[in-house]
Amino acid sequence: MTAEQIYRLSIPLNEITLHLFPDASGLETEAFVHAITARVREVFANLNGVIQSMTVSETQVQVTWKPDGRQPDFVGSIGEILKKGRYLDGSLLLELFLSNDPDNTDLLYNLGMAYSDQNILDRAVTLLTQLVQLAPDHINAHVALGVALLRQGKDEEGVRELELAVKLSPENIWARRDLGVGLIRLGRFAEAESHLLEATKIDPKDQAAWFGYGQALEALGKIKDADQAYIQAIQKDEFSQVAELARKARSKFAQESFRSVTPGTPRMDAVMYCLNALQVLEGLSLDQVKKIGIEIALLGTRGFDINNPQKKYTIKALPGEFSGLQLLCIEYVAFKKFAPGQDIGFDIGTEYNSALKLYEEKDDDEGKKN
Repeated sequence: MTAEQIYRLSIPLNEITLHLFPDASGLETEAFVHAITARVREVFANLNGVIQSMTVSETQVQVTWKPDGRQPDFVGSIGEILKKGRYLDGSLLLELFLSNDPDNTDLLYNLGMAYSDQNILDRAVTLLTQLVQLAPDHINAHVALGVALLRQGKDEEGVRELELAVKLSPENIWARRDLGVGLIRLGRFAEAESHLLEATKIDPKDQAAWFGYGQALEALGKIKDADQAYIQAIQKDEFSQVAELARKARSKFAQESFRSVTPGTPRMDAVMYCLNALQVLEGLSLDQVKKIGIEIALLGTRGFDINNPQKKYTIKALPGEFSGLQLLCIEYVAFKKFAPGQDIGFDIGTEYNSALKLYEEKDDDEGKKN
C-alpha cells in the first residue's frame, strides 16, 4: 500500500515574500501573525486537501498539507488560479510548494512567469535562470526568461536568450515574435522584420506578430508594407489595445501623406469638405449630429483611404456616397459640435478653421442682404 503524500512547506518572511501578504503590512507582532495565518488558510482553500499543521512567526511560515487523493494535481489547480488573474494567491502557493521541491520545473516555470507578469523581475529572472540550467531544452523557459530580461531593460541578454529559443524551436511563435520585439528595441530592424514575418507565417492569426511586423517595416521606411501589416493586425481583433495602436500608426501615415500634398498650407479639398459639412449639419439637432459623427467614427475604425478621391463609402445617417476624406471632414465637424474637446485621431484643425471662417462670412453676407 502506497503511503499518502504529505507536503511540508516553509518560506521565509522577507523582502521576497512579504508582498504576498498585503494585509499584514505594518502590523504589530500578534496582528501580523494572525494576518499571515489567515492569508495562508485563505489560499489553501482553493486546493483540495487539508492543512494538518501551521506555525507562523515574524520570520517564517511552516505548513504541513495533505492533498485530497481525488485531485492530486495541485500545480494544475494553481495554474487555473493564475489564469483568473489572481497572481498573489497563485504566487504564494507556488512559493510554498517550491520550498518542498526546489528543482520542480513546473513550479519554477509557473512562478517565474507569474512574477514576470507582475513586473517582479529580479525574482522572475532568478527562477527562470535556474529553470533553464536544470532543463536546457525547455523552450518556453528560454522564451519566458528572454521576455523577463527584456522587461528588465536587459535587451542584449534577452535577445540572446530568445535567439537560443528560436534555434532550438524555429516554429515556436512566441520565440519568433518576442525575438522580433527585442531586435526592434536594439535597432536591428532588418533582422526583426525577418523573424516577425516568419511569426506571421507560423500563425497568421497572431495579432501581436502582425503589429510587430508593421513596426519593423515602418522603421525600415517601408511605409506601404507597414500600413498593410497594421491593417492585418486590426482585422484580427478590431477592439483590442493592439488594434488601437495599429490605428494610431496608420493615422500617422495618413496625416503625413495628407500634409505632403500642400506642405505648410491648408488642403483646399479638405477646406471645402469641412465647409460642406457645416452646411449639411446646419439645423440638425445635437442628437442627429452625434449619430452621424459616431457612425462615421465606427466605420473609420477600419481606416479611411483619405488620399483616394473615389467615393466608395456610404453611411446610414446621410444619403449618397462619400470619399474617405469627405467622411473624415464630416466626422471632424460633427465632433466639433457635440464633443469639441475630443481628438478624433486626425488633425484637420487648420482646414476646419478656414472653412468655419468662410461659413461665418457667408452668414454675415446673407445677414447684410436681409
